[in-house]
Amino acid sequence: MRVSRSIIPLILLLGMGCHRSVTTAPVPGQLNTFDAYAYRVLYDAQAAINSFKGSQSASNPSVKPVLNQAIADYDIAQSAYKVWHATGGTGPTTPISDAISKVQSDIAAISTAAGGK
Repeated sequence: MRVSRSIIPLILLLGMGCHRSVTTAPVPGQLNTFDAYAYRVLYDAQAAINSFKGSQSASNPSVKPVLNQAIADYDIAQSAYKVWHATGGTGPTTPISDAISKVQSDIAAISTAAGGK
């Protein structure tokens, strides 16, 4: 396939116009960027878990234990985050990051168990 020389500058120009930086609104009361990140991820994880709980697949025998594990791990991550936030973010962030990663992995496992990809 041969591309006309006149179309190449147009493609390059359109590609440059697509690059935009994303500005995210701050979370009210955030201590720092990690605080905002953790809050948003946990908020989204809660929404995903609630969505799965409300779906037909929640009654699927292969989904139920994975969903219950996600809920338990979410509770652990949320508790760790709340303690860290309440103390002014002075503690280490690694336990929270690890707990959030576990929750995200659990949510992916729910999707897989429900027949998603």
